[in-house]
Amino acid sequence: MSALNEDIFDTPPETSTLPPKEDVKEKEEIKPVEETAPIEEKKPTKGKHKKKMSDERRAQLLENLKKGREKSKIKRQMNAAAKKIDKKNANKEAEIQLKEKILKDLEDSKTHNQLNEEIADLKKKLKFIMEEKEKPKPKLEPIREEKPKEQINISPPLPPKSPVLPIPEPVVDKPKVRCYSVMKGYYYA
Repeated sequence: MSALNEDIFDTPPETSTLPPKEDVKEKEEIKPVEETAPIEEKKPTKGKHKKKMSDERRAQLLENLKKGREKSKIKRQMNAAAKKIDKKNANKEAEIQLKEKILKDLEDSKTHNQLNEEIADLKKKLKFIMEEKEKPKPKLEPIREEKPKEQINISPPLPPKSPVLPIPEPVVDKPKVRCYSVMKGYYYA
């Protein structure tokens, strides 16, 4: 981080990659210089020319950079804190879901226990009924009571009533409709 706090706009001093200059006096042999064509100066190209930055502008940019770094640091810290809170909430939600699942399992086990108890009761009742069926039953004959005979009045039959015939509904011809079927083709229904 200390490297980042240094001035960004400062450039390190240029170091030469050329070998050190040799003194001409020491060399005994001097090579003849060939004449070269004169170097033409380049014409300025169209576009913006880079101006040197003033000290005020440089200080302003450095100040803006410092402010931006501070803001980004605060945002990173806030996001990290929010993630921690989200993880805690997720853990709480997972705990709540786990508790609900455990309670549901307990309720299911209670219903299973109740069902098992009912099954056991029914088995006992069935066993008792089967034992009762296997026991020989004494034959009991129903007691017959003699009823006095009732007097039956025989009356002459009533004359038959005239049959009522239903009124026939008039038959209405339906208009013929042209229909199409894949099997029959066109037909009238």
